[in-house]
Amino acid sequence: MRKMVIFDFDGTISNSMHLAYQIYEELSKKYGFKQFTHEEINELKTLSIHERLKKHHIPIFKLPRLARKTRKIIQNLMADVYPFEGMKALMDTLKSEGYLLGIVSSNSKKNILSFLEHHQFCKMDIILGKASFFGKERLLKRIQRKFKKTEMLYVGDEVRDIISCKNVGIRVLSVAWGFDDIELLSGAEPDYLVTDMDTLKKVLLEV
Repeated sequence: MRKMVIFDFDGTISNSMHLAYQIYEELSKKYGFKQFTHEEINELKTLSIHERLKKHHIPIFKLPRLARKTRKIIQNLMADVYPFEGMKALMDTLKSEGYLLGIVSSNSKKNILSFLEHHQFCKMDIILGKASFFGKERLLKRIQRKFKKTEMLYVGDEVRDIISCKNVGIRVLSVAWGFDDIELLSGAEPDYLVTDMDTLKKVLLEV
């Protein structure tokens, strides 16, 4: 059976952590959100999605509009986003070993393609963007239907990735260098949890 690795984008492939401050500041000015220091924004990494919304005083019904605005802001900042060190080489290795590669992200496909082309990544077998803020089940099911009889593993950096994968029956590996705190990730019980690129490569090539 052929193997497929599906990646999240922001916080997993792309090191866009620094953009969180710029994005939040722009959104807070436009929508009147509570102002936070950089330290307070970092502390949000330890909270669940619902806890973050409560702390921000953001009602759920505003999320679709905020997601669209966030993607638009990111589009103008993509030139300042770089891949995590070793990620491009890892994906090149997986491709050369015959793995299928995919990306499922809440970011837009346009932004993702621009990034991949700029940094000369290998060709993805599928890219699905604009995933729901609360989960990626719908898009993951599309991949399952398209790539039948394929053994899949998802690589992401957030608890919502773990939940979505469990809901559709896909194994999930969490990386600790992204948006969610390692203890938060561990508590959601992913199949694998890694803290560095070497371990990620070892796991992906052995499972």
